[in-house]
Amino acid sequence: MKNLLSAILLLLIMPLGFSQTIDYVGISSKLVASAKSQNGKESELMDIIAKADETILLEQLKSDTEKKAFFINVYNAFTNISLRKNPDQYKDRGAFFKSEQFTIAGNKVSLDNIEHDFLRRSSIKWSLGALHKIFPSKLERKFRVEDVDYRIHFSLNCGAKSCPPVGIYDAKNLDKQLDASTDKYLKANSSYDAKTDKLIVPALMSWFRGDFGNKRGVWEICRKFNIIPEDAKPKLSYKYYDWTLDIDNFL
Repeated sequence: MKNLLSAILLLLIMPLGFSQTIDYVGISSKLVASAKSQNGKESELMDIIAKADETILLEQLKSDTEKKAFFINVYNAFTNISLRKNPDQYKDRGAFFKSEQFTIAGNKVSLDNIEHDFLRRSSIKWSLGALHKIFPSKLERKFRVEDVDYRIHFSLNCGAKSCPPVGIYDAKNLDKQLDASTDKYLKANSSYDAKTDKLIVPALMSWFRGDFGNKRGVWEICRKFNIIPEDAKPKLSYKYYDWTLDIDNFL
């Protein structure tokens, strides 16, 4: 009886402002699932993220693993939802990526903010991964990862046909998920010719070469995922990137 009375009391006080803490990483996963199924819940879930308590959100994003899962999901979902609503935005991709049309915990952000400031630790966009901001913003310092993980480039989808497919990521299984997305994308977009000792890899590995450890890093990654033999040090070239809009590229 005592437990029953406690449960009733809890139900009575909840409308007065007491509620369970929202799992924002979980909400980000649901947002991707909603974008994929187009079940009509996208606006509701985006609103939860927009109105999140920043302090609570930061408490939930303590580790790089949690940050990567959350920001990969919201990047992919925001991109897909926005372009599905207005595909003409893609005619000026630069403006689209820079547009602060999204809100996270009351902060207006762009896709560039999420990718380059948060997930790439205040990396200067066009520096090939070589340079990072000397004076990052306060928001960046709050939300950015400690270490750049090259595998994010095989999970982020900016709407182009050549982008990696959109998956749903969670912190618990993130390493396995990122390894799987990297393996799949690399093997689909790389080729090695042993006779000429030439390796073709995705254009992403050129644009963000510093994130991949430059040439030696690319070799190591390709050895790890069985694209080239252990002793190979081939010449590198990069696959053409198809920027045709594709908003139905989901795993």
